[in-house]
Amino acid sequence: MVEHKETQNTVWLSPLVPDGEFHLQFRDDHVHVTLGKGFRSNVEKGARLWQALREVCEKHGTRRVLVEGYIPAGERNTSEIVQAGKRTATVPRLWMALCFKDFKPDDQSELYEAIAASNGVRVKHFDDAGKALAWLRNNTKA
Repeated sequence: MVEHKETQNTVWLSPLVPDGEFHLQFRDDHVHVTLGKGFRSNVEKGARLWQALREVCEKHGTRRVLVEGYIPAGERNTSEIVQAGKRTATVPRLWMALCFKDFKPDDQSELYEAIAASNGVRVKHFDDAGKALAWLRNNTKA
């Protein structure tokens, strides 16, 4: 269950996973997602994250999402990348900037972006949060 704490225009959300693997937070005009070093995606955890993300986006009338943190640990095969790209459509018309520490583009990140785009979602990878947020704000309406 997501616990909401409202202060002025910002809504702080408590972590959905007690060990702090990821956090969601509404920040003025976008949803900010933080992935911790220990975050490992699986079907159940991914479903909880995407459902919570959809709820926050709908509540605040935004489709802008900035994800920061570490690339989830573990190797992913092509079918997992395809499924992850399709899962982005959980939030229709989403614009998502992924900003990972020391990110280097590769075939998997390009495939993820292409699959997401084929499902009506815009995703772009960054290694700089300022550039990621600028991309979101310059390409989407609030």
